Amino acid sequence: MSSNDPVLEFEAATPVVSVVMAVNRDDGFLTSAIESILTQSMQSLELLVVANNCSDELWAHLQMLATRDTRLRPLRTPLGQLPYNLNVGLHQARGEFIARMDADDLALPDRLARQLHFLRANPSVSVVGGNYEHIDERGHLIGQPTSLRLDPDKIHERMPYESCIPHPTVMMRRADAIQVGGYAYGLYAEDWDLWLRMRRAGKRFANIPDLVLLYRIHAGQSTSLQAARRNIANVQALLLRELILTANPTFALSMLRHLGFELLRIAVALTRRVFPKRGVSQ
Repeated sequence: MSSNDPVLEFEAATPVVSVVMAVNRDDGFLTSAIESILTQSMQSLELLVVANNCSDELWAHLQMLATRDTRLRPLRTPLGQLPYNLNVGLHQARGEFIARMDADDLALPDRLARQLHFLRANPSVSVVGGNYEHIDERGHLIGQPTSLRLDPDKIHERMPYESCIPHPTVMMRRADAIQVGGYAYGLYAEDWDLWLRMRRAGKRFANIPDLVLLYRIHAGQSTSLQAARRNIANVQALLLRELILTANPTFALSMLRHLGFELLRIAVALTRRVFPKRGVSQ
């Protein structure tokens, strides 16, 4: 090939957006998730797939996919902790902007282009999310979450109570995430934790009204009571930290609200176990 070959020029170019996906197993949706990024309408991107604590078979599959498109960059780590592996991707990324992607979802074709356009048009915003719909294992639409808050000021006001920015839909400025230390290890609310630390650093957030992602609900996702208790512990610790650091009583109210909601959810789950639904008697 000559030095003017467009493929060589494309491979050498620095991508504008780095998409970070962490995966430790393939529930049958990984290839589709990867293809939904590599077929985006914007092409100046790279996809970093951080394979963590994965099988050799999964690693070989990722390497095979990478031979088909040089924008796919598989990375491998022995640790299965999500925040650590997201930080690996954040550190290795070459793009000015970071987009998150999960290994079982589908990005709509214009997702990255729409979010990139928004961030470039709104330089004061560090993180932008977008709307999504729920799909099942077969890709059938099964529901749409409540509408997202769009205005940065309203998001700033509400963030002590909830994350506000759907993590799988996020695009953010890499430098701003690194400035606050990236993702924190050991937390299961790793997105909300990062947003709150960025909020304290004066960063702004927004959501665009556009539908950007299909969020898949499937049997492989963790829904156990142990996971629910773990979530309570981590979120309560997160909110207590913010209460101590900011002296903002809003975080105390949020602790009570979140604890009540999660305990109610556990009670409902336990009730369903003890009293399973029975068929209607004839």
